[in-house]
Amino acid sequence: MSPEPIPKHIEEGAVARAKARHEAALDAKADPDSVVARISAAAEAAGLKDRLTKDGVLLESKEKRYIDSLAKDEAKLTPPDGAKPISAFWSHGIEHPDAPKNYDGVPFLSQRFIAEEWAAQQNKTDPGSAQTLETMQGGRELDNMFLWEPEVIEALGGADAGFGPGYAKAKWDEISATYGGLAEGRVNVFADTGNTRAVLYQKELGTLRGNEHVGLHNIHFVYEAPQSWPEVTRAEAGTNTVRAVAQFDNKDLPHYIDPQGFATDTPEARKAKIDSLLEGVAPAPAPAPGPGPAQAQPQAQAQAQPQGPAVKAAGQQAAPKGPAAPLWQMGFQQPQTVTRPKPSGPAPVAGSPGAPPLAPRPLATGMDGPA
Repeated sequence: MSPEPIPKHIEEGAVARAKARHEAALDAKADPDSVVARISAAAEAAGLKDRLTKDGVLLESKEKRYIDSLAKDEAKLTPPDGAKPISAFWSHGIEHPDAPKNYDGVPFLSQRFIAEEWAAQQNKTDPGSAQTLETMQGGRELDNMFLWEPEVIEALGGADAGFGPGYAKAKWDEISATYGGLAEGRVNVFADTGNTRAVLYQKELGTLRGNEHVGLHNIHFVYEAPQSWPEVTRAEAGTNTVRAVAQFDNKDLPHYIDPQGFATDTPEARKAKIDSLLEGVAPAPAPAPGPGPAQAQPQAQAQAQPQGPAVKAAGQQAAPKGPAAPLWQMGFQQPQTVTRPKPSGPAPVAGSPGAPPLAPRPLATGMDGPA
């Protein structure tokens, strides 16, 4: 099957979004007090005040109270009544020569901006048909607080005021889980796998699998499994169903599949491994009503073929297309390396799908937001 080229305006739009976000982050770093002033104004508008002891000692600032509540505010992450958008999720990104440089000095285009541009183009054709966390009111608000920037955290009072090293990540974890819990029908994941140090794997995929309005078989990866995997691994462990549960980067954590080792197993052993992986995972819910047919892909079909890019898919709840090529074969230069999370402390304890030490910066990307 010949790959369908990604529309040039998706690529160009994503790069433009990345550059605009980079400039906004630089402005926030240069003038963090203006960011804090906006948060203070929002807190006051919500009727919040500083919590003080009887002696007037600050217990909790109104700014922190507002941010904490925002991360769990379902109303600000709920589409308008009657809208059934495809919710997009994302993780990490690719090298791109025109993108801003990340903290390693590498020009890096986050999947966030590709997902946002995809959603924007869908909504031009079919308003209200697609969304990402950062396009919703709550996500926009949290995004514009620039909590990843140390200068902003310091202006908010730093660790003494409750804004410790892991605060930004914790709030993005919370709002990501809230967003995932509100999704309905098909969801699109802009990633090839869920890395154990990314919010996608730690929070979002589990939330989506357990969401009765989504379920395992409505999770669709926009990109096919990595080309570096053996063909048998890509065919059997590269399906939407398996990738929505498995992880492929940390042998010491649950749900691990070794892409190379898997290919050397017997067919019976491979089947047993996948069956064991999927055992107990909630089945797909009934299709949700929407502007188009909400066809959940049957498990047998989902395990028969990996899925490819869906950047041109209609903005409606519909079954995915067949295999296609990775994004960089469809309008991008193939990256020499793909930026991945770097360990920043002891590995999570086995038995829980990902619980790494909180870090003050996103663990891998140079973007402003969660990986």
